[in-house]
Amino acid sequence: MNINGIGNESFVNILKSTEAKVSGDSFEKRLQNAFNNKDEKELMEACKEFEGILLNIVYKQMKATVPKSNLVPSDYGRDIFEEMLDEEIAKEASQGSGLGLADDLYKQLSRSLNKA
Repeated sequence: MNINGIGNESFVNILKSTEAKVSGDSFEKRLQNAFNNKDEKELMEACKEFEGILLNIVYKQMKATVPKSNLVPSDYGRDIFEEMLDEEIAKEASQGSGLGLADDLYKQLSRSLNKA
Protein backbone atom coordinates (compact mmCIF):
# COMPACT_ATOMS: atom_id res chain seq x y z
CA MET A 1 0.00 0.00 0.00
CA ASN A 2 1.35 3.40 -0.98
CA ILE A 3 0.93 6.11 1.67
CA ASN A 4 2.90 8.89 0.02
CA GLY A 5 -0.04 11.29 0.46
CA ILE A 6 0.52 11.70 4.18
CA GLY A 7 3.90 13.35 4.15
CA ASN A 8 4.72 16.66 5.79
CA GLU A 9 4.30 18.53 2.51
CA SER A 10 0.65 17.54 2.11
CA PHE A 11 -0.08 18.42 5.73
CA VAL A 12 1.58 21.82 5.32
CA ASN A 13 -0.42 22.44 2.13
CA ILE A 14 -3.67 21.62 3.90
CA LEU A 15 -2.77 23.89 6.81
CA LYS A 16 -1.89 26.73 4.44
CA SER A 17 -5.14 26.40 2.50
CA THR A 18 -7.15 26.22 5.71
CA GLU A 19 -5.23 29.15 7.17
CA ALA A 20 -5.99 31.21 4.07
CA LYS A 21 -9.69 30.45 4.44
CA VAL A 22 -9.78 31.15 8.15
CA SER A 23 -7.56 34.21 8.32
CA GLY A 24 -9.50 36.12 5.70
CA ASP A 25 -12.90 34.92 6.78
CA SER A 26 -15.05 35.05 9.81
CA PHE A 27 -13.27 32.92 12.43
CA GLU A 28 -10.87 35.53 13.79
CA LYS A 29 -13.49 38.26 13.47
CA ARG A 30 -16.12 36.14 15.24
CA LEU A 31 -13.76 35.35 18.08
CA GLN A 32 -12.75 38.99 18.47
CA ASN A 33 -16.39 40.14 18.34
CA ALA A 34 -17.34 37.59 20.98
CA PHE A 35 -14.70 38.98 23.33
CA ASN A 36 -15.52 42.61 22.55
CA ASN A 37 -19.27 42.10 23.05
CA LYS A 38 -18.88 39.49 25.80
CA ASP A 39 -21.25 37.31 23.76
CA GLU A 40 -21.07 33.71 24.97
CA LYS A 41 -23.26 32.37 22.15
CA GLU A 42 -20.99 33.85 19.50
CA LEU A 43 -17.96 32.46 21.36
CA MET A 44 -19.47 28.97 21.26
CA GLU A 45 -20.12 29.29 17.52
CA ALA A 46 -16.50 30.33 16.95
CA CYS A 47 -15.32 27.32 18.98
CA LYS A 48 -17.51 24.99 16.90
CA GLU A 49 -16.12 26.53 13.72
CA PHE A 50 -12.58 25.90 14.98
CA GLU A 51 -13.46 22.28 15.76
CA GLY A 52 -14.82 21.94 12.23
CA ILE A 53 -11.57 23.25 10.77
CA LEU A 54 -9.52 20.76 12.76
CA LEU A 55 -11.85 17.90 11.85
CA ASN A 56 -11.51 18.85 8.20
CA ILE A 57 -7.71 18.64 8.44
CA VAL A 58 -7.84 15.28 10.22
CA TYR A 59 -10.40 13.92 7.74
CA LYS A 60 -8.29 14.96 4.73
CA GLN A 61 -5.21 13.34 6.22
CA MET A 62 -7.10 10.11 6.92
CA LYS A 63 -8.54 10.11 3.39
CA ALA A 64 -5.05 10.56 1.94
CA THR A 65 -4.06 7.18 3.40
CA VAL A 66 -6.74 5.31 1.43
CA PRO A 67 -5.53 4.04 -1.95
CA LYS A 68 -7.42 5.50 -4.90
CA SER A 69 -9.27 3.15 -7.22
CA ASN A 70 -9.30 3.45 -10.99
CA LEU A 71 -12.80 1.98 -11.19
CA VAL A 72 -14.38 5.42 -11.58
CA PRO A 73 -12.14 7.88 -13.43
CA SER A 74 -11.18 10.99 -11.53
CA ASP A 75 -11.46 14.45 -13.02
CA TYR A 76 -11.30 18.05 -11.82
CA GLY A 77 -15.06 18.35 -11.22
CA ARG A 78 -15.15 15.21 -9.10
CA ASP A 79 -12.17 16.42 -7.05
CA ILE A 80 -13.93 19.72 -6.33
CA PHE A 81 -17.16 17.93 -5.39
CA GLU A 82 -15.34 15.53 -3.05
CA GLU A 83 -13.49 18.40 -1.38
CA MET A 84 -16.75 20.28 -0.83
CA LEU A 85 -18.38 17.11 0.51
CA ASP A 86 -15.47 16.53 2.89
CA GLU A 87 -15.78 20.10 4.22
CA GLU A 88 -19.51 19.63 4.83
CA ILE A 89 -18.94 16.31 6.59
CA ALA A 90 -16.43 17.95 8.93
CA LYS A 91 -18.72 20.93 9.50
CA GLU A 92 -21.69 18.70 10.34
CA ALA A 93 -19.54 16.54 12.62
CA SER A 94 -18.57 19.62 14.64
CA GLN A 95 -22.19 20.73 15.12
CA GLY A 96 -24.30 19.36 17.92
CA SER A 97 -22.17 17.54 20.46
CA GLY A 98 -19.25 17.09 18.05
CA LEU A 99 -16.14 15.55 19.53
CA GLY A 100 -16.11 17.77 22.59
CA LEU A 101 -13.18 19.91 21.50
CA ALA A 102 -15.44 22.94 21.00
CA ASP A 103 -16.89 22.49 24.50
CA ASP A 104 -13.46 22.31 26.11
CA LEU A 105 -12.21 25.29 24.13
CA TYR A 106 -15.36 27.23 25.04
CA LYS A 107 -14.89 26.49 28.75
CA GLN A 108 -11.32 27.73 28.62
CA LEU A 109 -12.10 30.86 26.60
CA SER A 110 -15.26 31.71 28.56
CA ARG A 111 -13.17 31.96 31.74
CA SER A 112 -11.07 34.62 30.00
CA LEU A 113 -14.23 36.28 28.70
CA ASN A 114 -15.74 36.53 32.17
CA LYS A 115 -12.52 37.91 33.66
CA ALA A 116 -12.23 40.64 31.01
